[in-house]
Amino acid sequence: MRIILKLLSAAAAAMTAAGILTAAAQDTLQYDFSSVSINGLDTYKIYTREQIIDALGEPDEEDNVVYKYLVYHTTMVMAPASGDFSLSDVRAAKNVVDDFGYSDVGNDSIKICVFTLYSDRFAVNDYVRVGDPVSKVYDMGGKTLEEEDRSRIYWAPEGSPDEPWIEWDCYPAFYYDENGIITEIELYYD
Repeated sequence: MRIILKLLSAAAAAMTAAGILTAAAQDTLQYDFSSVSINGLDTYKIYTREQIIDALGEPDEEDNVVYKYLVYHTTMVMAPASGDFSLSDVRAAKNVVDDFGYSDVGNDSIKICVFTLYSDRFAVNDYVRVGDPVSKVYDMGGKTLEEEDRSRIYWAPEGSPDEPWIEWDCYPAFYYDENGIITEIELYYD
């Protein structure tokens, strides 16, 4: 699967360099991939608490470990990613927790610093969610760094620092399984 993903990535990059947009790339023209956003919130900007809650929803709980966290609980019904399926194909549901670490910057303003997503409740750049094929990461253009041994791809917008800084400059990591399906999305500062 990793070899196929690399071949697809190389083919997409060559087509893009030649000015030929794939069908998936044409579909992405309506999205803004110039920064990292989560449900419409640019992770590099400061927002009021009310704006964060409006975009993400009311958290199920709040925690205070290193950062302050907004925590969301979701029950995911596991089903095949695509194609026709019946109820017998649906696997057991699982409970997952998504969290957003933030820092207070004063005057009821906060900045999202880290997040970990295990559900499809939130979307990076209003485009990629847990449960999507990992090929959607490449559809966003920008820069990618893949770590084969950990089934993880880092993504950064165009104009971002080159390797190895993509891994350390707080860009999202997309973890995927052996079928090329995103299982976790994480953004953190080291």
